[in-house]
Amino acid sequence: MIEITSVSNNKCKYIKLLSQKKSRQKYGEYITEGKKSVSDAINAGKMIIGLYISDSFFSNEEFLYTEEIPVYKLADNVFEKICDTQTPQGILAVLRMDNTRDFIPDISKNYIYCDCVNDPGNLGTIIRTADAAGFGGVLLSEGCADPYSPKTVRSSMGSFFHIDIVTDLNSDVLNKLKEIGFSLIAGALDENTADYREIDMRGPVVIAVGNEANGISTEIRQICQCVKIPILGKAESLNVGVAAAILMYETVRQET
Repeated sequence: MIEITSVSNNKCKYIKLLSQKKSRQKYGEYITEGKKSVSDAINAGKMIIGLYISDSFFSNEEFLYTEEIPVYKLADNVFEKICDTQTPQGILAVLRMDNTRDFIPDISKNYIYCDCVNDPGNLGTIIRTADAAGFGGVLLSEGCADPYSPKTVRSSMGSFFHIDIVTDLNSDVLNKLKEIGFSLIAGALDENTADYREIDMRGPVVIAVGNEANGISTEIRQICQCVKIPILGKAESLNVGVAAAILMYETVRQET
């Protein structure tokens, strides 16, 4: 175990760099904070480059350290300065990004497609819900929030490590999914929009949700059956994470 007492240490500077997307992409590494998230990453067999723990965490928490993973113990005030959260739990991991692989759909599974969802917290919530609902994966268009953002990983509450996340997929991929038997359903207003409860949403299905400000693009709407979630009060719209959850669990309800 290596002790670090200064925020000017190169390891601390590197962790701060990984809060930026360009650095994550450059080095192929990212961070996750918190005991549950780190444990989930280890249990999922993710490649851990290093564990960083605070003095307080080391003194008060039981955690399984292995010889294969370098461990760095930081003074509490130093640890707080390298974290993305306001109230850090005292443990952080640096991980290697998963190798990019081709998307091979499973016709027995459902998927959620995010069309330019740009808030990392919303994306993390969608990942968490997709995992809970038993979906086969989360598909991201170009222009989505970075799934490796600390806020995305944290908001997923560990689900980030349990479900496939595929990036940079366009409408061509959705059309191919449609050709092999997937229904495409989008939460959007269009000429043929129907109440989501009136549509057959039994799988295999791909549910599409859109950008927080602009919704789903015209290109995606044109190849999907559009559905709406009734707004009974004076709210203008639902948060995209909430809308995604309602639609995903409607597929669960119809299939059970």
